[in-house]
Amino acid sequence: MKIVRAVARWLLVCCVPLLIIASNIRWGVNEIRVYEYAVDTYQISRVSGIAKPELMKIYQHLIDYYNSRVDSPQVTVLRSGEKFDVFSEKEVVHLQDVKGLMQLDYAVQIAAFIIMVICILVLLLWLRAGWRTVITGLWWGSVTTFGLMIFLALWAVFGFEQLFLLFHLVSFSNEFWIIDPSQGSFSKLFPGGFFYDVALFGFGAVIVESLILGGITFGTLKLKR
Repeated sequence: MKIVRAVARWLLVCCVPLLIIASNIRWGVNEIRVYEYAVDTYQISRVSGIAKPELMKIYQHLIDYYNSRVDSPQVTVLRSGEKFDVFSEKEVVHLQDVKGLMQLDYAVQIAAFIIMVICILVLLLWLRAGWRTVITGLWWGSVTTFGLMIFLALWAVFGFEQLFLLFHLVSFSNEFWIIDPSQGSFSKLFPGGFFYDVALFGFGAVIVESLILGGITFGTLKLKR
């Protein structure tokens, strides 16, 4: 029973950062206002020659693609009054890989949530460990999340290019993510500064959420004591 209790408790701790991070990624990728921020901040309409309504059509199409509501990332829009396909063949392959990552993120989010629920039920109903054990697990999960995000945020601030490169080397098994700006529109639609902003915002959001969870669980433990 001690082994089961320890496994359930540490699974609970590990699932907290997985759930919070995966949920924030899912929200960010599917939030159209994030892309609108990029259009306005980096003057993507001027750089790409595509009007803002057509740009938002592209971003919404990608959101639909990541969620399997359309079959292909390729989208046709108007530029200077003429229709054209936005992405090159290489960019289409890369976006297919990105969709794979998004589907993995969704799976991690769901799995982390289910495992957390199971662990809580096992601790409370089977092992009779009490709410204090569960809350302690959630507190340690928030501490783990906070520490990880502080580390990544500092890395992003002082060495974002290195972090960005490492992410792509780990996440993709091919080199289609190395985009030639002269071919296709990906680099114009997603400038490097946008990824930097999104990363810092994401790290900041997770830090705040982990602080909130940590504060609630710590306060609860103090009150119960």
